[in-house]
Amino acid sequence: MCGLAGELTGGSAETMPRAQAARIAELLLHRGPDDSGIWQSRTCTLIHRRLSIQDLSPAGHQPMQSACGRYRLVFNGEIYNYKALREQLEARGERFVSTGDTEVLLRLLIREGAAALPQLRGMFAFCLFDQESQSALLGRDPFGIKPLYLYRSGADRLLFSSEVRALLRSRAVPRELNGAALQHYLMFGCVPQLETLVQGLNALPPGHVARWQNGELAIERYWQPRFAAEPEAGPYDALVERARAAVGESVKAHMVSDVPVGLFLSGGMDSSAILAATDQRLTTLSIGFEEEAFDESELAEQVARRFGSEHRRLLLRRDQAWSRLPAFFDALDQPSSDGFNTYCVSAEAAEAGLKVVMSGLGGDELFGGYPLFQTVPKLLALRRRLGPAAWAGSQLIKPLKRAKLQRFADYLASPPGVAAAHRCMRTIFSAREASRLIKLWQLPPPAAPSLAELPEGVVGAELADQIAWLETSSYMGGMLLRDSDALSMASSLELRVPLVDVALFEALAPVAASARLAPGKQLLRDAFPEVAAVLKDAPKRGFVIPFDQWLRTPSQATALPELDLTAAARAVDLRPWARRWGLLVLADWLERNMGITLQPGESI
Repeated sequence: MCGLAGELTGGSAETMPRAQAARIAELLLHRGPDDSGIWQSRTCTLIHRRLSIQDLSPAGHQPMQSACGRYRLVFNGEIYNYKALREQLEARGERFVSTGDTEVLLRLLIREGAAALPQLRGMFAFCLFDQESQSALLGRDPFGIKPLYLYRSGADRLLFSSEVRALLRSRAVPRELNGAALQHYLMFGCVPQLETLVQGLNALPPGHVARWQNGELAIERYWQPRFAAEPEAGPYDALVERARAAVGESVKAHMVSDVPVGLFLSGGMDSSAILAATDQRLTTLSIGFEEEAFDESELAEQVARRFGSEHRRLLLRRDQAWSRLPAFFDALDQPSSDGFNTYCVSAEAAEAGLKVVMSGLGGDELFGGYPLFQTVPKLLALRRRLGPAAWAGSQLIKPLKRAKLQRFADYLASPPGVAAAHRCMRTIFSAREASRLIKLWQLPPPAAPSLAELPEGVVGAELADQIAWLETSSYMGGMLLRDSDALSMASSLELRVPLVDVALFEALAPVAASARLAPGKQLLRDAFPEVAAVLKDAPKRGFVIPFDQWLRTPSQATALPELDLTAAARAVDLRPWARRWGLLVLADWLERNMGITLQPGESI
């Protein structure tokens, strides 16, 4: 796990000054405090920060140079099947000087280029530079676990980085606000998966590669999800064994490390199943609260005792949480209404001496854990019953200020379909409300985000599979994975997600959605009955922090960013705590990273 950045130029343009490269490396220090490297030619700058996980020796230094001197690689992530790939390469005559995954990736890319990527099992972002052809290949893992942002500067410059903040704070990119991304943030509490709040700074899409040469950038897909046109049928017991084996195999793969591996244990089914699936003694960590309705730490401790982990519990009181807020805000690479829980438990893991932890993130998307798997079909059925009357209904509801009604009005006014129903369930502010706030603060004119498009392999799938992929690509990809990366790396901690894994997905995707996505994650519960026996009928809560209660305490307000919400409260309904919290996060991020202060203009 590391951080990377760099610049590629074409034509007569020369790359950035060394001092600017050093500044970017300094800004990425938290992603890799163990080692640093900068390599430059006239047309290329490669910057790397190393968190040593595989091959702790200097042989793992990056940028890594090929034996012939022609190629150089910067790489962020982990290739879990690198040992098998190394054996294959050795059989083809390759000889290695290191023991980690970086050299395996380097030699494989030199031999096969982008054709090598479907062979990789892991999380990754990389840039391979060919000094002879003056070209580069950049790639990102299928689910977008590791970030990679690209910025075209003029006709012949391409900047790239693991983090937005490094480019902004080094002044490598201009501070120009992206109005469409801002609208999306207000509506959903996160920036779109493929965009940032910086105009022109976008993410390389998951499962894609980018080719750069002579100032030309070409992006192409190398992987896409596919669900079976005719889902597999068979005995349920066989499916249960298949799920258990696939989860267990993924967990085993994610244990590959030259340093100890820990686990975030929430007291829920996903992380508990991961613990049950490993045969190694792990350090597990959980967060507890004084507010009983939010506290799963007792369940987590029961699971830890059952499976023999060394357990640590962080009791997070309100005052302690508020004292962490300034550092949390500074760690946000992009604004998000989520992530504080990950930040706190990551800091605890680092204090325990860990450099690698696993998380149960992805289990809800893979096994149908969210209520919207039941709610979205109901919304679709209601829309069909209303028919042409849906639009008229939206107009009747719009004048009403209540938050839930505004979301529903948006849905009724949208083109019918699963994407619109899914968006309704994930909306925080309606499109109309977001536009009012943008106008109030005199920000760039909004542009309503388009509905998500389903990739080719998902279009003809079962409805539940379509919902699952929308969750995977929007909520998980746009918020959970992005936050988990930035906020764990803020503590120099590598976060691994065994339930977000290509091999696991492809093993279970052919299974009928009615079984794989059954309510209550029944398939996962049946696959790990020893876990279900401990958890019994405990309600799903996860790593949820009692912000609603905390934000009601006036004495704590001084710890929050200064933002006058009086005018905003007149324009929209701010009673739901997620709305107030999301605006506070946005205000702090804009001032901290863009130099923009939210000041209400004239009344609207």
